Amino acid sequence: MLADWTGLAMVLRTGGVTPATSPPPPLSAAGRPVPGESYVWKPVAIGGGGSVTGFASDARGGTRIVRTDVYGAYIWRKEAGRWEQLVTARSMPPEDRWQGSMAQGVYEIAVAPGNPRRLYMALRGRIYRSDDHGRSWTRPAGGPEFRFSPDGAHRFRGAFLAVSPDDPDLLFLGTERQGLWRSTDGARSWQAVAAVPPSAAQGDEAPAPMLVWFAPPGPEQPKRAAPLLLFSPGHGLYRSTDKGRSFVPVGADQGAAPRDLARGAFAPGGDFFAVSSTERSVYRLHQGRWRNLVAEGRVAAHGFVGVAIDPRSGRIVVVDDGGTAFASADQGESWTRLNHRARVGEGEPPWLRVTDISYFATGALFPDPVVPDRLWAMTGAGPYYADCPEGCTDLVWTSAVRGIEELVASDVIQPAGRAPLFAALDFGIHLKEDLDAFSTGYGPAERVLIAAQQIAWTPADPDFIVTNASDTRTFCCSGDGNAVMAGYSSDGGRNWHKFPTLPQPPGTRADDPWRMAFGTIAVAADTPDNIVWVPGYDRAPFYTLNRGLTWHRVVFPGEVPPYSGSYPNIWVQRKTLAADRVRPGTFYFYHGGNASNPGLAGLWRTVDGGRGWEQVHKGRLSPRDGFGAKLRAVPGRAGHLFFTSAQPGESEQLLRSTDGGEHWSRIDTVSQVDDIAFGKAAPGVDYPAIYISGKVEGRYGIWRSTDALGSWRRIADFPLDRLDQVVVMEADKDIFGRVYLGLMGSGWVYGEPGPCAAAKRGNAERICRAVN
Repeated sequence: MLADWTGLAMVLRTGGVTPATSPPPPLSAAGRPVPGESYVWKPVAIGGGGSVTGFASDARGGTRIVRTDVYGAYIWRKEAGRWEQLVTARSMPPEDRWQGSMAQGVYEIAVAPGNPRRLYMALRGRIYRSDDHGRSWTRPAGGPEFRFSPDGAHRFRGAFLAVSPDDPDLLFLGTERQGLWRSTDGARSWQAVAAVPPSAAQGDEAPAPMLVWFAPPGPEQPKRAAPLLLFSPGHGLYRSTDKGRSFVPVGADQGAAPRDLARGAFAPGGDFFAVSSTERSVYRLHQGRWRNLVAEGRVAAHGFVGVAIDPRSGRIVVVDDGGTAFASADQGESWTRLNHRARVGEGEPPWLRVTDISYFATGALFPDPVVPDRLWAMTGAGPYYADCPEGCTDLVWTSAVRGIEELVASDVIQPAGRAPLFAALDFGIHLKEDLDAFSTGYGPAERVLIAAQQIAWTPADPDFIVTNASDTRTFCCSGDGNAVMAGYSSDGGRNWHKFPTLPQPPGTRADDPWRMAFGTIAVAADTPDNIVWVPGYDRAPFYTLNRGLTWHRVVFPGEVPPYSGSYPNIWVQRKTLAADRVRPGTFYFYHGGNASNPGLAGLWRTVDGGRGWEQVHKGRLSPRDGFGAKLRAVPGRAGHLFFTSAQPGESEQLLRSTDGGEHWSRIDTVSQVDDIAFGKAAPGVDYPAIYISGKVEGRYGIWRSTDALGSWRRIADFPLDRLDQVVVMEADKDIFGRVYLGLMGSGWVYGEPGPCAAAKRGNAERICRAVN
């Protein structure tokens, strides 16, 4: 148990920071920790949900790995029948085990052809190496810091990393702006390759990454090193036959030569086929000469993103980003269009039926190394496979995502006495009556795509839930009238209704479907009819007193319209609006003070449902509050608030107010807090249990206080060993000790007190930790 923070508090008063004249009063009697307590952590079973961008395998199919664009990579564990995360607190080097250290996707991953136990992974500017099928990773202490984007516009391209089939220590890395790099000692050291020009910018866009492939040696050179092909966007293709020491251009003087490629593959006879999404073409390289098969009229023009060639039959399949595919059995001379549909595989998440639509979001395409005529597609919902022998006319894509949890969490709530709900970017709101069973569907409707940035409930009616769900594709897809599905549920999230009307914030057009979208939303403690919504893009907030039938603009005294809100970036998990959990019609809004309204910075309060607002604390609570800041109201306690900027920094302490935001206490022992949650009180205690993801006395973990901040217990270091970033938290109002964590790129996990003898159950892996 850690020392009491009494005496360390500072009180933030209006206009600045001054020392406290006396410590804040205790809020409850102390709760007693449970002797020998342990916590069981499990994933909230959703399944898939995010873009898998690449695939690699050895020739026998024994080692199969995929990379993702938001968090980590996965390996197929045949004995478990599921994918297993490779980026974990157990597998990564000790120097990488810190708060949110690996909260991003993997740029590229590869299996050494000559040693299937050897894996390489490009992550966070470094190249990691594993010699035990990914159970442990090492990275060089020094060397170059690479710059690459695993979730950028080019993430479905590749390969960016190539390992020699002759030597598992020889590998090449293609980058966006730093050119080509070569390692001869298994990624321990790297040397820049100056023999080829780095990628060139394409118009206003950033340069695409360089692509690298080792070709199988030709029949006339069976004992020589495998040739290496390198494609530099804007410059063309180069070839090396001396392990990358020198390169010569290939077909650079030909009019058919591509300037940009997305993917490439080798045919059994040695020809190279490649596709370009920007040039909407399929290319064939035969004996050093390029052919543009679209320009020749062999195949129709599409934004092709994938090409796969069966190593046995030589059959070629190309695909565009919407799943439209063509197949050729005669080296590209003629093509047959393939229809496509998608289905849910056996034991897979039922909700993935939503992918069976005309636009099947497809990225890279690969042949199965073992099963003839089987293709693998890396898609926006995970890996899918299809069996299509010669002569088939349909690709029936079957989901194979078990073990992958890749949704980007945006919110989670557990209304008292009701099942919890989990809100995500892209695939809506999941009501989970069984946390260990895959979701059967989601709301507000099974639309592809719909992002629910926030959900909120009211103590007046725990069955009433509001959301500001909006489609993040603001450049398209509003024709169905459901680009914004903001609204409410009256039955705990089972059925949803859109708000009858949406207001028009100043500075927007009436015909803009996204004029009122995204942001942060809350519902009053005393009635479900009273809702306040702060939309994205710093647009003005609005309130309703009749459940969205009519809306009224929130007016802040001294504001400069039209952009009087404070929610600039729609991609962050920012929760700066909260309803008091006791007082009728009382809402709190933390304004960061945007460029046109710096004077609005501070804590605002309304006590009449949104009609009038008072700036009860003037000035920012943190200078780093512009992103994922959280303002949280304590259930059952009028005027009790907590605030965190949710930004790294030991100086960023957790803040608390007990008078409705007028004065704030700084909890000096608690810093770098991602979020705060409140759950059922411990036995014999009259204040909700408090949970944080953050640091207590400089030590990171998931912490619980049962005595209103008097003491803390760490209930986990990294739940389920994930090094992902916690972006949102909730605690159960009915089950003491249960806490839910939403992660930046790997869905949600939950933990609760339980025996460490717990074994795996169904889809739910378990990790047990003793409380310390």
